[in-house]
Amino acid sequence: MNNNFEDDLEDGQMGERAVRHFVETEWHKKFITYGNTSAFDIMFQNNRQKPVFFEVKTDLFEKDWDKGGTGNIAIEYRCRGKDSGIKTTLSDWFAYYFPNISDNHLWVIDMKALKKLIKDNKFKTVAAGEPDEKTGKKVSRCYLIPRFDFRGYFTVSTFDGERWLPSLD
Repeated sequence: MNNNFEDDLEDGQMGERAVRHFVETEWHKKFITYGNTSAFDIMFQNNRQKPVFFEVKTDLFEKDWDKGGTGNIAIEYRCRGKDSGIKTTLSDWFAYYFPNISDNHLWVIDMKALKKLIKDNKFKTVAAGEPDEKTGKKVSRCYLIPRFDFRGYFTVSTFDGERWLPSLD
């Protein structure tokens, strides 16, 4: 989060490119389009198959655990007083990309499974995002999922500079 829409957009697009590469090379799905809507971030579709939609979150702030990382995945559900993120997406999959940690860069979960995980647990909620220009309060609300505790719900992969490798943890 840069507190600048253009920079935030560029950061998000970095994660979308990573997820696109992952889905094309590992799931062998054909990229169709990036979404400019709250419904989805990326659409893939192979011939005569139903489209597959992804919601993507890029977390530039998370660091390795031993370098002060929080160990959390933040799932947005409100922004500027309106439902957003997980409450508005129509995506089939949720991908969380961590470009600044040494491994386990990409965490992917079926959207229905993520919504059930949130419903079945009392995850902490926090204010996040840039501050409102008038009030100074952060504009978004997020669930915090302790990723190491709930890792088993996600498919976790590491990019080694050439290809995606399944996590060995």
